[in-house]
Amino acid sequence: MAITKTKFINYVRCPRYVALDDLKKEKLNSMISIGEYKKEEELEHITELLGNMFDDGNDLIDVKNDHLNTMLPYYNKVEILAGDIASKYFKGNFKFSKSTYNQESFDAVIDNIRYLCYVDIYNENEDNINIIEVKATTMKKYLELGSKEHSIFKKGVDGIYYLLEDLNLNIEDYMLLKVYERERAKLFNKYTGPGHYIYDIAVQRFIIENDMKKHHTKKNVKYYLAVLNSNYVFDGKYEKGEPIYDTVDGEDIISYIDVTSITRDLMDKVYLDSKKIKGYIDDLDGSKVPLGEYCEYKKTVKCKFCPICFDVLPKKHSILSYMNNNFGFKKGNIKYDIFDLINDGKVSMLDIPDDMLNREKNKIQKECVISGKPYINEKKIKDGIKQITYPLYHLDFETFPCPLPRYKGERPYSQSVFQFSLHIEKEPGVCDKNKDHYGYLAPDHNDHRLDLVKYMCELIPSDKMVLVYNDSFEKTRLKELAYIFPEYKDKLLKIRDNVFDLMNIVKTKTSLYENLGYSKEEAKMFNYYHSDMDGSFSIKKILPLFSDLTYKGMEVGNGVEAMVTYASFSKLLPLDYKHKYQKLVEYCQQDTYAMVAVLNGLRESVK
Repeated sequence: MAITKTKFINYVRCPRYVALDDLKKEKLNSMISIGEYKKEEELEHITELLGNMFDDGNDLIDVKNDHLNTMLPYYNKVEILAGDIASKYFKGNFKFSKSTYNQESFDAVIDNIRYLCYVDIYNENEDNINIIEVKATTMKKYLELGSKEHSIFKKGVDGIYYLLEDLNLNIEDYMLLKVYERERAKLFNKYTGPGHYIYDIAVQRFIIENDMKKHHTKKNVKYYLAVLNSNYVFDGKYEKGEPIYDTVDGEDIISYIDVTSITRDLMDKVYLDSKKIKGYIDDLDGSKVPLGEYCEYKKTVKCKFCPICFDVLPKKHSILSYMNNNFGFKKGNIKYDIFDLINDGKVSMLDIPDDMLNREKNKIQKECVISGKPYINEKKIKDGIKQITYPLYHLDFETFPCPLPRYKGERPYSQSVFQFSLHIEKEPGVCDKNKDHYGYLAPDHNDHRLDLVKYMCELIPSDKMVLVYNDSFEKTRLKELAYIFPEYKDKLLKIRDNVFDLMNIVKTKTSLYENLGYSKEEAKMFNYYHSDMDGSFSIKKILPLFSDLTYKGMEVGNGVEAMVTYASFSKLLPLDYKHKYQKLVEYCQQDTYAMVAVLNGLRESVK
């Protein structure tokens, strides 16, 4: 059996992965239906592909089958678009397909192990072979590498992006050399966003080059990433109901990045990694290994065996519940990494001695676990509540985080708004869950944003306070809608100006409390903490502390399920559609009434 590029990247994580994967195969092979094994392999491949989609600020960690099925068509379309548009930038013949097994493939035997990779877009002309790997991430990740004034990548005259050194630019004149070197070094870290994709194509290059040695290919081989252009704004053209992504204002929806030189510099590293894999396969040692960054815990691309390896952690109050634990802990001048502590047996919050807790918030967290009592800064909470005016409008959006823009004015990965929920609290504590609820849910996948905006603007006065939870999300959506619908721009921006974040009262907002006369230290300290929060200020963690309301048992109970339910509308029979539509209304309604309940609970807690 060949080791694919995806398996290479996983196998090199740690010695244990290969052994556990081998045990999993034995179990799968013992199944009556071999079809289940094939399904498992395909699902693993798709999960890796789609894991690349949700690293653009989308908190979608728990990838489920329904979620994969929802997003797979968009990933396939990104690949086809990249292949179609490539002819503008590259000459010669192309081979690409949405089906992996119809793509150009390479395989090489290295140390008696067969490696295999498929090429998203294979392009060959008289002079070059161009290997183009498609990733459903955005160009923004690469353009942000550099100083505020300049990126380490620059578009060449051919429209392709290059590292500055590959354009023969004088880097000292263009930007500080030390800044360039520091930012370029990030491309070698496969655990960062940009570095993950560079390592991916470097493994591909390693396999391809070893394959080509057999055929004595003399053509120059170049390597490129094809990514979504974050500057592309869809102009709203459709054909037979499908969006047409033509060039708009000189921008194509796909950008191409030459990564030939950077992947060349990674070849020694990948070769050494292949040696590690060889050793892991020979040993097949499933013994526990130290946890570390390579587990990519809580990332979309986390190791699939994390549930096994992280079973050393207690389900509640683990060391990972400490806020800002990624910075580690200090004792004197010695810094302790979070994974080093876990590997040393310190797995619970109570395992960390007091003299290592150098952050005040961590000391409070530990005390809450010991005492079983919440921490409440009554004065800050009271002063925060005093900022709230009535009637109060509790607002929440549901969005579809689509890699490809669906409607006019959207960009790749726009959070496309399809629903809002609104509860109007007339005076403190006076709000009925049903009678005071208003909302809008798009009935299908056509563009209903104007109807949504119009109704929302009718409901919310320009001079009244709007309460949200974690305001950056709603504020960004309101700003986007304001520029897409200029006739409602003034109203939407006024609504945005009146947004107040309930998290300011639960957690804090430094600038708010400094303006209210608090010192910087007290202003930045959270206002409320309960041990059941386990380090999270998610409203789903906060709600049970102040109310009997719960998301448990709801058919649609989180953002991913809401997105998947909305995506299924066009496939449902009338009765199923009506049922799912209502469940989605109930979920969004719960989100805004949860804010009513939490605010009321906070008010009661400081009476």
